[in-house]
Amino acid sequence: MEFDTMKLALKTSLIFGLAAAASSAFANVYPNLPVAIKQGGGALINDTVYVGLGSAGDKFYALNLKDAAKGWTEVASFPGGSLSQPVVAAVNGKIYVLGGVGTVNGLTTSTNDVYEYDPAKNTWTKLPTRAPLGLVGASGFVYGDRIFVVGGTNLEIFNGFFKDNAAAKTDDEKSAVAAHYFDKRTQDYFFNTILFSYQPSTNKWYNDGHVDFKGRAGAGVAIQGNEFIVVNGEIKPGLRTDKVNRGKIEADGDVEWKELKDLPPNPGEKVQDGVAGAYTGYIGKYLFVAGGANFPGAAQAYKNGNLFAHKGLAKIYQKAAFIYHDGKWSYAGDLPVGSGYGVALSYGNDLLLFGGETVDGKPLAEVYVVSYDPNTKKVSFK
Repeated sequence: MEFDTMKLALKTSLIFGLAAAASSAFANVYPNLPVAIKQGGGALINDTVYVGLGSAGDKFYALNLKDAAKGWTEVASFPGGSLSQPVVAAVNGKIYVLGGVGTVNGLTTSTNDVYEYDPAKNTWTKLPTRAPLGLVGASGFVYGDRIFVVGGTNLEIFNGFFKDNAAAKTDDEKSAVAAHYFDKRTQDYFFNTILFSYQPSTNKWYNDGHVDFKGRAGAGVAIQGNEFIVVNGEIKPGLRTDKVNRGKIEADGDVEWKELKDLPPNPGEKVQDGVAGAYTGYIGKYLFVAGGANFPGAAQAYKNGNLFAHKGLAKIYQKAAFIYHDGKWSYAGDLPVGSGYGVALSYGNDLLLFGGETVDGKPLAEVYVVSYDPNTKKVSFK
């Protein structure tokens, strides 16, 4: 995970819903979130969306999309405290929160705990299990009755930085800790390269094999049918990749991997540095990828041998939106504001975007319905 000078830029693991909906035509603009939320998570159960954590602290909110005029309702507070970057997903009518980053005894640390929310009872339960691998920076999707996890940082290295940084007494010592953390090759961060899954009904974890690419954090992930696409993400703190990969889950549970075309450069630019925290999800049969953040120039710096690749570079929140269909990428417009690290959920033939963050990490409360017109090849936001 990256740090802006001495601070960790905590990123949301974006969770993309699989729930189907009867209607794809939205007659109204959904109300904004009750509070601005970045680096949180969300999931959809039938027509009700749940969004929370991150900058909302231990709060979770629900909105019935079929009766949006009633507005958002605050549900029971999350018992695991204030967490950022959780993996959040819905399985069989319940919400699951996997991992996240919080503060324990004054020290920033990550967790591999699992919590279950039952909407019928409005109660949370901490489950007797722990994720076998680090979940910070991980992205999740649901297939069948299992929550699949892609990517994520190394738990020991991630938590070790915070321990070392907390122990440092002076600015010089803290600078030395940060410099040591950033001055490594991509492979020396040991980002997760195992696709693994959690099955709530059995409370068991499964090793679903190695991914066919470098470990990533903050990748965009979306699934349709038995195929899921992994878009970009960090391959070391501050350095993104422009690579895009597809996983196809076979009947026997094996995953067939294929590298797709790289995410194209933004309009007017020659190079795509890749993004992390992009809003990613399906609009009908069209894959939508927009926003996210990067450090333009970091990829070239790394190629030039600068391991601290983003040192001195500005973090940019991107606006460009792209559509992937029939093996091709196309530019389809811009987000209302450059942003990322929010929640994207497919609903019917549209995509809903909730919150996120923009320049200087400012949290957003906006909710957008994203539509795509294949005739004009443009997206619209309402």
